[in-house]
Amino acid sequence: MQNAVATSLIFVTDYLASSRVIQLAVLKNDGTIRSANQAFADCLKIERIEMVGQGLQNFLTEPDGVLLARWFSGSVALPDREFLLNVVDKDQVPRSLVCRLGVVENGYLLIAEPPREDNQSLQEELLQLNNQLTVLSRENVRKGRELAKALDELKKTQAMLVHREKIASLGQMTAGIAHEINNPIAFVLSNEQVLKRDFDDLLTFVNALGDTLPELATLSPRIHETIVAKAVDAGLEYLAEAIPRKLSANIEGLERVKKIVLDLRNFSRLDEAEQKFCTLSEGIESTLRFLNPLLKECGVTVKTDLAVLPPLLCSPGHLNQAVSNILANAIQASRPGQEVCVRTRVEAEEYCIEVADNGCGIAGENLDKVFDPFFTTKPVGEGTGLGLSIAHQIVSAHAGRIEIESRLGVGTVVRILLPNAFARVTTDKEKEKPHGTQ
Repeated sequence: MQNAVATSLIFVTDYLASSRVIQLAVLKNDGTIRSANQAFADCLKIERIEMVGQGLQNFLTEPDGVLLARWFSGSVALPDREFLLNVVDKDQVPRSLVCRLGVVENGYLLIAEPPREDNQSLQEELLQLNNQLTVLSRENVRKGRELAKALDELKKTQAMLVHREKIASLGQMTAGIAHEINNPIAFVLSNEQVLKRDFDDLLTFVNALGDTLPELATLSPRIHETIVAKAVDAGLEYLAEAIPRKLSANIEGLERVKKIVLDLRNFSRLDEAEQKFCTLSEGIESTLRFLNPLLKECGVTVKTDLAVLPPLLCSPGHLNQAVSNILANAIQASRPGQEVCVRTRVEAEEYCIEVADNGCGIAGENLDKVFDPFFTTKPVGEGTGLGLSIAHQIVSAHAGRIEIESRLGVGTVVRILLPNAFARVTTDKEKEKPHGTQ
């Protein structure tokens, strides 16, 4: 340390021996100014007292401040020769100083002077380059932010493309199922209905024959005995009860299969890319039927309160997908034995689909992230993080919005709010009516 102080004093003496104006500052190890001479204060156009306690970096251009911080932190070795610092005075006017930095006890000694006249033009050029570097650095930061934003948009677009691809595949599957199943189901269902009708006619005949048995017993006991024996052997009484019941069960089962195929078409509606007026409750009920296996697996029940609403102008398949994603999340967040409530209503000029659960809830710090693609709090392999993101995109495409209220450990309420296009169409039509018409 004594050698360092001696070295500093030697080059201070050399500077003082010249006729040039010397600026001095004593710095702490972190670059904070302990004291400065009047020449340094005059250079910065501030009072000396104002400099004390501030970091020297506050009076430098941005690149020089970064370099000085690296010196003081020890990540870069201190220069052992003269170097150039670009300071900025109180009027934000930059100027160059030729400096040397010496080590003293518990800090540094900075000695600076204006550049010599013979290299003044070079110093001014360096200062201009320094300023340009500062501008380029800020521009790089701005472009970095734009790139991050573009990357975020790219991820969202990628998520939507994945969704559309899945929707397209589901559409092809739906068309194939409808074509391959509807025709044989219709054929078998028709045959079952005919068989039931024919058996009813046959049973009517058998009953009529049974009504004549007492008279037949008087006229021909042998024939009567033979008919009764055959009826007992065939189990006619059981057949008369069982066959109509089984035929009715078959017809009911076939009707359910037919309904499932219809539900699949109503759920996806992939052949209807354009918007159309549809009944909201039908889409929700269809969606719930498809989620029935998940309900049984999780041991959760669903309570519905579906109001009778005017038709909604929407893309039915996509909207059903959004509702399905939100319902699936509510079911999976609930514990066995809990209940998920689904309600619909009209508020002012908005349709409201509300899904409420009493499940695990969402942490406050995650509420702003739930619509981000690929964000999920589920264990690895149990969630893609696309469900709510896709729902948000679909609802936004309908000019609507999604609101979420949640408390950790209490539950979550999700509301899909969609514009009431039917009300607006009705209002517009009323405006178009000539005055005096009803």
